[in-house]
Amino acid sequence: MDDLIRKVDDLPGLPGVYIFKDESGKVIYVGKAKSLKHRVRSYFNDLDTRPQVRFLRLKIKDLETVITDTEKEALILENHLIKKHQPRYNLKLRDDKTFYHLRLTSSEKFPRLLLTRRPKKSQDLIFGPFASSASVKETIRLLQILFPLRRCTSRRFQKRERACINFEIGKCPGPCAGKVSEEEYQKSVEQVLKFLRGQGKELIRELELEMNEASEQMEFEKAARLRDQVIAIRETLEKQNVEFNAPVDRDVIGFFRKADRAAVFRLGFRKGILIIGHPYLMGKAPMDDRETLGAFLKQFYPEQSFIPREVLLPFPAYDQELIREWLEDQARRKVEMLVPERGDKRAQVELANTNAQQALESSAVKEKLSRDALEQLKKMLRLRKTPFWIECYDISNFGEKLAVGSMVKFLNGEPDKSGYRRFRIKGVQAQNDLEMMRQILSRRFRRALDEHQQLPDLIILDGGKGQLNIALKVFSELGIKDVELAALAKEREMGGALSAALIKKPERVFLPGRKNPAPVRQEPAKHLLVRVRDEAHRFAVTYLRNLRGKTFTRSALLEIPGIGERKKKFLLRHFGSVKKIQRASLDELRACPGISGADAAQVFRFFKNSELERT
Repeated sequence: MDDLIRKVDDLPGLPGVYIFKDESGKVIYVGKAKSLKHRVRSYFNDLDTRPQVRFLRLKIKDLETVITDTEKEALILENHLIKKHQPRYNLKLRDDKTFYHLRLTSSEKFPRLLLTRRPKKSQDLIFGPFASSASVKETIRLLQILFPLRRCTSRRFQKRERACINFEIGKCPGPCAGKVSEEEYQKSVEQVLKFLRGQGKELIRELELEMNEASEQMEFEKAARLRDQVIAIRETLEKQNVEFNAPVDRDVIGFFRKADRAAVFRLGFRKGILIIGHPYLMGKAPMDDRETLGAFLKQFYPEQSFIPREVLLPFPAYDQELIREWLEDQARRKVEMLVPERGDKRAQVELANTNAQQALESSAVKEKLSRDALEQLKKMLRLRKTPFWIECYDISNFGEKLAVGSMVKFLNGEPDKSGYRRFRIKGVQAQNDLEMMRQILSRRFRRALDEHQQLPDLIILDGGKGQLNIALKVFSELGIKDVELAALAKEREMGGALSAALIKKPERVFLPGRKNPAPVRQEPAKHLLVRVRDEAHRFAVTYLRNLRGKTFTRSALLEIPGIGERKKKFLLRHFGSVKKIQRASLDELRACPGISGADAAQVFRFFKNSELERT
C-alpha cells in the first residue's frame, strides 16, 4: 500500500484516465479525471463518498494512468476501456450505446449525411466519434442549412415524383424532382466533406463577418442565430488527439530523455480510437536519441502480431527507412513512418512525449525509493554488498498428500516474474517443511552450479531458524560462499488470541552466526522484506490450489466402480478433461477406446447420481 500511495502522490495535475488493478493484475476500475492527482488521491483520503469506493479501496493493489489533452478525451478513452475490460466496480449501462459518428453515404448517387452510433464497414465515409451528442446534432442541422443534402431514404427517393416539404423550406435541393443537377449536388457534398475534414475556419470567418454586419444593422435575432451557429461549428471542430476523424490504424510514439535514461510511450489508435497507452523504459541509454528510438522500433514491432499502417515519430530514428521496409515485408502492405512537423499529427506526438516524460519521472522516483530500501536493508542485515538480486523461497502443503515450493525473484527492489520458479515436492514423508526446503534449495542451486549460472546476492527464507540452518547446510555441501542468507518469520503470538489480534506482531529476521532473531521495524527495508516474503507465499499458494484442483478432479474418476488408473487415462486422453467426461452422453462414453459398454454405463451413472446429490 505504501508504494501505491507514493505512486498516487507522484501523479500530475493533468486530465487523463486512471486504471485500478487488484493483486492478480486484473483491471477492477477505470475512471477519468480533470486532474489525475486530485481525483485519484480522493480515493485514499475519504473525500470520495460513493458507496463502492470503500470496498474498492481494499482491492486496489496497483495503478496505471494515461494522460490526455482534455477531460473530453479522457471521457472517450474511459468509455472504450470500460467496454474492453468490463471492470467489476464500474457502473454497467443497460443500453450499450456508444458515441455518435457522422456517415456520408458516398456509395449513393445523391449522398446523405446521417447520424450513427455503430458504423459498419462499407464504402461510406465515416467521421467521428464525437463526444458531445448535442453538438453533433446541432452540426448536422447547421449543415442542412449551409449545404443542404437530401434526407429521405433511398426507397422513398426512388419512388418520389415531386419534391417534399424540405425542398419548399430550403432544407433540400430536390434531386428527386430534378431540381438540382448531379454536378451541383456533388459540389455541396464536397463542401460538406471539406467542413467535416476540419477545413471550416474560412466558414467561421464568413459567418462572423455576417454576424457583425447583422449586429450593426440592428438585426439582433439573426446575429444571435449566427452566433449560435459559430459556437456549434467550433464545438464540433474542437481538436481531439484521442479521437480523430479518420478511422485509421496508427501508433504514435513519444520520447523523453533525462541524462542517460530514456522512456518511450506508445499511443495505439485502431479505427480512430485510442485503445492503449503504454510506457517502455529503455533503462540506461548512453546512445543518442535517434539510435535509442531506432533500437526500440527494432525490438518492439517484430514481436507484434499487428503492425499499424502509420507510425508517427517525434524525430527521425536511426535506420528508419530500413526499419520501415522491414515492417512492410512483415505486414505485406504499405507502412508509413512519419515525423510530423505541425497540425493534428504533431499534437498527438507531443501528447505521447508528455506521457513519456511522466513515465520516466515516475520511474526515477520509484527507483530512488527502491535504492534507499536496498541500502537500508544492507545496513540492517549487515550484508557485504547491496542486495540488488533477491530470491525468496516458501513451502506450501495440503496435508500429507500434496506439497509445493516457490521461488520469486526481485531485481532492484521490483519483481522479475521471468525468474519465478515453482517446485513439486517429491518423496518427503509427512509435513516436514525443513526437508522440503532442503529439497528445493538443493535442486535450484545444484542446477545453477552445473549450468554456471550467476547467483543472487541474497536469499530470504519464509520461516525461522530451522529453515536458515537447512540452507546453510545445503550451501556448505555445494560449496556456495558468496550468497548471503536470512530467514523471515512473524513473532510468536503471546497473551492469547485477543491480545494477538489487538497487537500487530513484528517481523523477526534470523541471520547466520546470530543466536537471537532481530525485530524488523525500519522502513522502507521492512516493507521490502515483507513484500518479497508475501509474494513468495502468494505464488506457492496459487500453485498448490491449481494442483489441488486438478488432483481432486482427476481422482474422482477412481471412485467409479471398475475404473482404475489405466481406464482413467483412456477417458482423459479421449475427452481431454473430467468436465467433458461428466457432460458426455452414454453413446459418447461407449465410443471411447478401451472403455466397455458396462464401464461407460458406470461412468454415466456415477456423474448423473452426483448431479442428483448436489440438487
